[in-house]
Amino acid sequence: MTAAKHPPAPSILIVDDLPSLSLLLVRMLTEWGYDARPVCSGRLALKAARAEPPDLILLDINMPEMNGYEVCEQLKADEKLKGIPVIFISALNETLDKVKAFQVGGVDYVTKPFHFEEIHARVETHLKLCSMQRLLSEQNGKLEQRVAERTGELTKAYERLRELGRLKDDFLCMISHEIRTPANGILGVGNLILDMCPASDDRALYADLFEQSAMRLRNLIDDATLITDIEKLTLTKGEATSFEDLLGEVKVALPDIQIEAGPSPTPGGFFLKGDHPLLKRALGSMILLAAALSQNKHAAHLTAKVEERALRVCLAVDALSLSDKQAAEFFELESSVRSASLAEAMGLAPVVAHQIITAFGGEMRLVKGEGHTGYLEATLPKEQSHD
Repeated sequence: MTAAKHPPAPSILIVDDLPSLSLLLVRMLTEWGYDARPVCSGRLALKAARAEPPDLILLDINMPEMNGYEVCEQLKADEKLKGIPVIFISALNETLDKVKAFQVGGVDYVTKPFHFEEIHARVETHLKLCSMQRLLSEQNGKLEQRVAERTGELTKAYERLRELGRLKDDFLCMISHEIRTPANGILGVGNLILDMCPASDDRALYADLFEQSAMRLRNLIDDATLITDIEKLTLTKGEATSFEDLLGEVKVALPDIQIEAGPSPTPGGFFLKGDHPLLKRALGSMILLAAALSQNKHAAHLTAKVEERALRVCLAVDALSLSDKQAAEFFELESSVRSASLAEAMGLAPVVAHQIITAFGGEMRLVKGEGHTGYLEATLPKEQSHD
């Protein structure tokens, strides 16, 4: 008797310009029984798909020459390839990024960093969906009952994924809150040890270093806590915030930085959408970031201009030693760009400012100019009740 033939393993094309991540995905997917192959660019992905169409594609977005959106559009324009499901995997986590991914033909979106179990669940789900679609096209209405059963299974799978996501967020929130107690204990013991040391130049130096590190640790814990709570905090609608008053408060809170507003005057009577304390924190972090990325660390030049239903705030910088790509990913939570920049001492503060402004419907970006110049820009929506 001849041995029964097993169906070929589903083939998966992995498209990412980071070889280490691609190889890790290949190893994990192979262990799960898939035939995985990596490519490192969008052009190579199109060439590989046309030569040997895969059953599914895992596609990064930020890649040189051709980004993931462009790759997906070309796949969907090809009659032979348009049926291949495309799952985007990217560090971009804004709603507009996800919407665009679905608009160009993606079937799912996974944000980095991710869990391999999540990748496995989503890959398995969409392979099943694709297989179901092929069966439906071949057997028409004969599979209605089976589709209903499969749909129920998929619904449960997605519910489970959402539950896992919620549990992950709750766990991160718990960690960010619970780490405060042991950190305070360590810092308290450190102060006691310093107090026991006799006065000397070395003690003064170590005490100063300890205080700086303690402040950075406390700020990091506060920022991490705020990031985990940002959605809850932004649900609370406070009173409308006058930009003029807000800027005045920030100037008082940052006495070591000379904040110049001009050449155009600060817009008077412009009320911002959002919670006052959060907006104050975001604007203050913007000014501190602009100062950190400038040659003069004690000055910031701010311009504000009313455009339609929003206020555009711009801060010029002249010590920006980053590439265009690094500037574009500066506010991503998992980016290593900040720790290698002049803003390293700010920790997560720039990310918090970005998330606050985004949460209230605005935008914030760091733009690279010529040489070491550039600018930090935020668009702040207007409070509708003050139209």
